[in-house]
Formats: sequence, structure tokens, C-alpha cells
Amino acid sequence: MSSVVNAAGFIKANMPLSQGNSLTDAEAWDVAAYIDSRERPQNPRFTGDLAATRKAHHDSPYDFYGQAVDGMTLGEAAPPAGTVPH
Repeated sequence: MSSVVNAAGFIKANMPLSQGNSLTDAEAWDVAAYIDSRERPQNPRFTGDLAATRKAHHDSPYDFYGQAVDGMTLGEAAPPAGTVPH
């Protein structure tokens, strides 16, 4: 779900609960972009180098990992994989 494309497809088909396909494409993309632009636990494939991890696993214009959003680079301050951010 780290790609806005994948998340938007899932959201469009499944949200709101039991009312799938009731959002417009634009609404599904907006929700997906918002979710993907929030910090979450670190990618478990993180090597200690954010740019290298983005290039190897997230190099897409539809993936915000390693990109600056609201003045913060996503992944830079991410809690370790397997934890829940506060």
C-alpha cells in the first residue's frame, strides 16, 4: 500500500465499509495520497541510507517514501519496523 496507485485502487473498491465503489476516483486518490504522506514504521528493508532504500524499493512518483512532505522527509524519523508510531 505504499504506492498511491495501489492504495487508491483498494480504497475505491472497499471504502466506505460495505459501500465499495461509492467514492469517485479523485476521492480515492485523495485519501490514498493523504495516507501515504504520513509517517509510518520504517521499511524493514531500510539499509541506513534513505536515498538508497527509496531507489531500490520506492522509486516511483506515486510513492512518498524518502520525499519531503509538510517539511518532513518520510522515513527519516520513522520508528523501527514492527512498531506502531505514536
